[in-house]
Amino acid sequence: MKLRLYSFIVLLAAAAGCGVFPPSAPPRLAAAWTAEPVTPDGVAAEEVWSRAQPYPLLPPRDRNGGTGCRQPGTVRFAYDDRFLYVLAELDDDDVVQEEERDNRHLYETGDVLELFLWPEGKAHYWEIYAAPNGRRSMLFFPGAGRKIFLTAMQEHTRLRAGARVDGTLNDWSDRDRGWTAEIAIPLEELTRYGDPFGASGNWRAMAARYNYSVTLPEIEYSATSPLPKTDFHLREAYGKLVFPERIEHK
Repeated sequence: MKLRLYSFIVLLAAAAGCGVFPPSAPPRLAAAWTAEPVTPDGVAAEEVWSRAQPYPLLPPRDRNGGTGCRQPGTVRFAYDDRFLYVLAELDDDDVVQEEERDNRHLYETGDVLELFLWPEGKAHYWEIYAAPNGRRSMLFFPGAGRKIFLTAMQEHTRLRAGARVDGTLNDWSDRDRGWTAEIAIPLEELTRYGDPFGASGNWRAMAARYNYSVTLPEIEYSATSPLPKTDFHLREAYGKLVFPERIEHK
């Protein structure tokens, strides 16, 4: 009996030391219906955001011991007949984004929010960026084994994004408070390959973040899914995007 107990304790310690964690169920991410369109300007003034559930961004389990972000943030989802909307509210003491053009790999040049959208069971999926200076990008991958980033950029879409910075952008010498981003993803893009969107669809989603700061020991990564490791393309870990009953709010 003592030998079995000792072996069990050793196995637990080894698992903890090697960063092996029990699997976590992907979260359910509810998108709130809005009868009024959202203006993606980073202000978050629309009524729907007061009803949309905020989902915290979590560090991958191989980062920071999985104990929480040093600079936390939340993400909310909403939709109407034309767009999927995303609101991110992010604490950040050093807001930075050095790229001034859209349709670039913005995670290489500063702070960015990423959104991954996958019609479950299909090979293709999307990766979308929004940066604190309002820059945006949309990438389409035909499959997980065909992630050719140079040709994945979708330059001619109706994707819109806006942001507001509480502090000063690109000045590491002072301390900022954070930034807010809003994204409007056109449903015509998401349904162009025959995948229905809304209650009749079967979508997975994950918001993720690259956080650069002069006060951090390294780039801080986080996501709405409890990732077992720092890999934002682990599609099976993406949350289930759900659409509660549509209610008209006047």
